[in-house]
Amino acid sequence: MRVGRLTLVVLCGLVLAGPAAAQTNQAAKGRGPIANTPDQTVTGSAMAVEGDLLTVNGMAVRLMGIDAPDPGQKCKNRYGHELDCFKVATAVLANMVKGEEVTCTITEQDRTGEKKGECRVRGVDLGAAMVSRGWAFQYASLSPAYQKGEAYAQSKRMGLWAGQVEKPWQWRSRQLREKAK
Repeated sequence: MRVGRLTLVVLCGLVLAGPAAAQTNQAAKGRGPIANTPDQTVTGSAMAVEGDLLTVNGMAVRLMGIDAPDPGQKCKNRYGHELDCFKVATAVLANMVKGEEVTCTITEQDRTGEKKGECRVRGVDLGAAMVSRGWAFQYASLSPAYQKGEAYAQSKRMGLWAGQVEKPWQWRSRQLREKAK
């Protein structure tokens, strides 16, 4: 009888520890929730560092599911004039968070330690706002959540869609190829 109870206690312990152990393993590999902090929330004042990157109370948070122009990336407006689309996209995000309380739900930490999540101002998803205004692109391979917003911005020729722009991931790949030559 004692062996039966001991086995039952060990099995219950394994069942209860299983999800926590799996969660910690995922976080250690840089995928899934952050260890011991699934859906960590950070609230406070924010600054735009890039068109898809904020600091909230000093913590860097990359907006999930979008990609905005990178430093040095140029694009052309509707009249063919070149502009620094990185600076413009960053300024647009900065205006959205200026003087506002920002709440970010951190859902992932990648292998480099960068935290990723969804950030909101007055209930508005900043990633969705950047994409639907045309100042960032949906990252379809990560999330289809912003597909309609991007289609809207593109159809109305808003933001980056007004002129000529290379998607940031394509621009980064081209930069790497050119440096390799």
